[in-house]
Amino acid sequence: MKSLRVNGRLSFIVLLLSQLAATMGFTFVLPFTPIYVQALGVEDAGSAAAWAGVINSSTAVTMALAAPLWGRLGDRVGLKPMLLRATIAGSIVVGLMGLVGSPWQLLALKTLQGCLTGTVAAATVLVSATAPQERAGERLGTLQMVIFVAAAAGPFFGGTFADLVGIRASFGVTAALLAVSAVLISAWVKEERPAEDETEEVDSAQAEGPLPHRRLAPSLLALFVVQVAIMSAAPALPGFLSTLMEEPVRVATLAGWIIATGALAASLGSVIGGKLAARFGARKVIIWSLLLAGISALPQAEVDSVALLWALRLVTGLFVGIAVPVANLAIRGAVHPRRQGEAFGVAATATSAGNAVGPAAGGLLASSFGFGAPFLVPGLCLAAVSAIIWGAPLLVVGYRTAVRDL
Repeated sequence: MKSLRVNGRLSFIVLLLSQLAATMGFTFVLPFTPIYVQALGVEDAGSAAAWAGVINSSTAVTMALAAPLWGRLGDRVGLKPMLLRATIAGSIVVGLMGLVGSPWQLLALKTLQGCLTGTVAAATVLVSATAPQERAGERLGTLQMVIFVAAAAGPFFGGTFADLVGIRASFGVTAALLAVSAVLISAWVKEERPAEDETEEVDSAQAEGPLPHRRLAPSLLALFVVQVAIMSAAPALPGFLSTLMEEPVRVATLAGWIIATGALAASLGSVIGGKLAARFGARKVIIWSLLLAGISALPQAEVDSVALLWALRLVTGLFVGIAVPVANLAIRGAVHPRRQGEAFGVAATATSAGNAVGPAAGGLLASSFGFGAPFLVPGLCLAAVSAIIWGAPLLVVGYRTAVRDL
């Protein structure tokens, strides 16, 4: 297993800074994709929105397919090279997006982005593999906090920058942020291969064969449903806000603020999650955080004020923020150290699948059943997955033991 032997704390801090820059870069260009599509020749707003949905989903789909392959390669050639690959490829591909002349070219580059990038997954497995056992939960939680903060800040600053300077220039800013991230990783993040001790030699048999999918399944399911819950509300939020306001004014700005503050609440939850897992265990924290996130999401479908919707979104964000790093911590503990790249690659597939399914499901639910459905259905899904993770061991350990574990 690889570990950071030299300046481990400094390497971790630099890694956090690099992911702050990278995640802000990738989310910097999110707010104006439909507008950019219109500028590329799709004049109808509805067609531009459809193009934007397909373009953004293409990244998630191809990333879901490619992530396990990159993870397996990382176990063989090193985790730092995989993070550098994702960051440098992102800088080049996103920079080229500012030069495209048609929606088809943008779609091709977004598809390529999904195949070649994946900085969050690469950073997560690097932190997991190199953190001391007693600090793993804390460091994974801190990393997720930084990612949530960057995901909140990126769209806000990106939209403002695009209005002031122009859309094409925003892609240049993203490329520059990713290039800075690559420099930080290359210069200051250290990774070394220590000699294997006797324990590792004895456990080496566990590094062979298929992954323990049954042990990974609860965490993968949690990551998927959390991402679906986060992403499904976005397409319906502006329309839902319009129905709650007597005079719909600056609805897009308000929706942006609700999404951004929800991400900040999730970042706080990420820090709390690592500490709760150390005290109560990962499985118990995942079960309760998903359940409470689901309970807080259900009444959002029937709110009668913006303030109440905003408050409930913050609560939901807090609990899903707790679930993500704890699920990653559970994945870390479920596999042999030499298989973490492959395992987190599969986890990236689950997350990317949620990124693809969430917006599509949210839009379909809103158009078919009203704006409340994209909040109600994900809430039910969160609660259902919590029940599934709790109930699965009933087949093995029995009802009394499962209840006692809560």
